[in-house]
Amino acid sequence: FNPKERAALELVEAITLVSVAQVPDEIYDQATANLSTDEVSAIEWLAVVINTWNRIAISSRYPVKA
Repeated sequence: FNPKERAALELVEAITLVSVAQVPDEIYDQATANLSTDEVSAIEWLAVVINTWNRIAISSRYPVKA
């Protein structure tokens, strides 16, 4: 992955695990160094939406096909 892709992935992972360690400053700093403000905002929203869908599927016991 290039630095921009790596920063995006690390930010999504940190948002997913926000209850464990918040979003560490070094990950946020890396994101803002490699991504525009609009890209950071879009990535944050995408992470929140995807995590919401996952939590709804998990809590409702939604069956996932093999």
